[in-house]
Amino acid sequence: MRLQDRICRTRGRPPSPEAAERIVKAATELFLTKGYSATSMQDVARQFGGSKQTIYARFPDKRALVEAVVTAFAERMLQSPRQVTGTDGDPETRLLALADAILRSALAGEAVMMLRLVISECEQMPELAEIAERRARIPGQMLVADVMSQLIHEGRVSGDPDTLARQFTDLALVPHIWDRLTLARPARSMEQIGPELEAATRLFLKAARPE
Repeated sequence: MRLQDRICRTRGRPPSPEAAERIVKAATELFLTKGYSATSMQDVARQFGGSKQTIYARFPDKRALVEAVVTAFAERMLQSPRQVTGTDGDPETRLLALADAILRSALAGEAVMMLRLVISECEQMPELAEIAERRARIPGQMLVADVMSQLIHEGRVSGDPDTLARQFTDLALVPHIWDRLTLARPARSMEQIGPELEAATRLFLKAARPE
């Protein structure tokens, strides 16, 4: 049976969201433990207790499945940061609240494993890095850029919001994510990271302050 026939044929019933969620959950567990390249669609079928036909009725190929995995992961990771983008207060309070929420999500166990997966597999599968960029990093950067736009409008900082977002992310967030990814230093709690995050935020606001 052709792939397109498998996709269209669903035994008279539309694909259920519950089945798709179970498939994505099973694929996530396998990709994070075995790796993307080492995981077959048959492995995923065994993990969720169904058949490959059930998978192909919802995801036409493995690339579509990993995109669903990364998308679901990104939605979980960005849920908390999205909730604080409207925080009231001075610029330092607002940026710190957002940076804290992003770091708590990015330094969680699943997030670190997902980032390591992308890094380890991107040479053999460059599109995996593109999916992670489009589904996770860019939406996260846009949250920071939205806050920067608000601060620009209020006259608190000056510059291009996207550029400011990249600069703030590189200064305040990336070093801590890199440390966790590479195990360059022992894992630290957010309470331990907090003073460095505050110092980086103050330094950024001083540099971005309107002349």
